Amino acid sequence: MTNKNNPSKVTIDGERAYGEDIVLLHQHDNLILHTDWNDDGYLVAPLFNSAKEWNDLIEGLASIFFEGIRLAGINIPSNFQIEHYHHLVKDNQILHLQVMAYTKLLQLHQFPTDVRKLTSRVSDLVGVKLKAHNPQTNEQVFHLRVIRPGYSDFNPLHRDVWLDIYRDCVNIYVPVAGSTSESSLPVVPGSHYWPESEVERTIAGAVMNGSKYNVPGLTGAKKELNLIRPNPLFNEILVFSPYLIHGGAANLNYDQTRVSLEMRFWRE
Repeated sequence: MTNKNNPSKVTIDGERAYGEDIVLLHQHDNLILHTDWNDDGYLVAPLFNSAKEWNDLIEGLASIFFEGIRLAGINIPSNFQIEHYHHLVKDNQILHLQVMAYTKLLQLHQFPTDVRKLTSRVSDLVGVKLKAHNPQTNEQVFHLRVIRPGYSDFNPLHRDVWLDIYRDCVNIYVPVAGSTSESSLPVVPGSHYWPESEVERTIAGAVMNGSKYNVPGLTGAKKELNLIRPNPLFNEILVFSPYLIHGGAANLNYDQTRVSLEMRFWRE
């Protein structure tokens, strides 16, 4: 378990180094270039025109999460609330990973509402017509990220684009349950324009607190890491550049699991 009072106290193992004196975003497709939030690298904005559309999406995503819990062989009480998921799995990491195996790579045809509405809204916010299709992998997927309070379920600080398959896209974060100012995704504003020579990271994937991650982990920086949690609320969405340093999302809620939708879009 991570230290709930000091989430920065994590141990990241792996060979590490500072990078070249280049800005990756200058070499790739910056989808947010012509927005008025390009300098910050992120935006919180309303999502749908009606509360019903929002509620349908959240309820549909919750149903997918329930299915993952059931497939892991866990009995769900009749009065179960998503944010109390950690009470079901307790300290059973194997059971938790079985649930995550279902929720971490969901196919687009499983999306619970009309994904075209979501894609259209993100396109409007970015000012570029987008599609939820990764041209590098030919995948059309979305993820449910689940972060229990007091556990190291979160990724280390990173840029998504340190994995080449995530270049040229834009990310979204949508709160499903338990997403608060103490648990929502942290970002470092403006860091998408930091040269690689100003950040130290693991060369390959990272091992954080004993858990392995495919993405390299940030281990140092020449600039101050001013992490903030934008914290989108009801019917709000966080849109951000995958070149932005983000992650390290320790859940500091006292008794709420955080569940969020994560998805990426590329230029159509």
